[in-house]
Amino acid sequence: MQDEDDPETTEAPSEPSVMKWVIPGGLAIFLAVLGAQVSAPIVTTLILGDPNAPPEEEIDDAAEAEAAAQEMVAAEDAYVEQDPAIYTPLDPPLLASFTGDEGPTRYLQLSVQAMGRKQSSMDAVRTHAPALRNAFLFLISNRSYRDIVTIEGKEQLRAEMLTEAQAIMRRNTGEPAIEQIYFTSFVVQ
Repeated sequence: MQDEDDPETTEAPSEPSVMKWVIPGGLAIFLAVLGAQVSAPIVTTLILGDPNAPPEEEIDDAAEAEAAAQEMVAAEDAYVEQDPAIYTPLDPPLLASFTGDEGPTRYLQLSVQAMGRKQSSMDAVRTHAPALRNAFLFLISNRSYRDIVTIEGKEQLRAEMLTEAQAIMRRNTGEPAIEQIYFTSFVVQ
């Protein structure tokens, strides 16, 4: 049996041979990770396309926006001077009740102004205000609470009121007289 302390029989540790593989292996891993980080954006751009390029929909929207801008320029060139707008309130404010979706009665107080371009038309609106107010009250009372509180519902009500007002004015004066209807106060309770 030999002693472990005997220098002749003890083999030298194999550290230099392990280090020969660890250092080049670590260097290879480092270079591979570095290469992946550098090449990843390039490969992604090749596969998916340029992330900063606008989507095709935006390109279409941009083309449409440019066309709309050109139309506006053409419309400004074709601008015909109109008489100034004249506003006529339909006072007092309209007060209508309607049944809410949950059952309780709801109330709407609505101030309305008619807009036209001729003083004679606005005088006719004041003359026929009772017929206009009557038609407006029927239009309002046929609405549900849900219709009244949304922007779309308010706009639809305003458009229907304009159509009805123009029909009433056409029957009574021979011309629509009212160019636009505006809500100046809108209170729902």
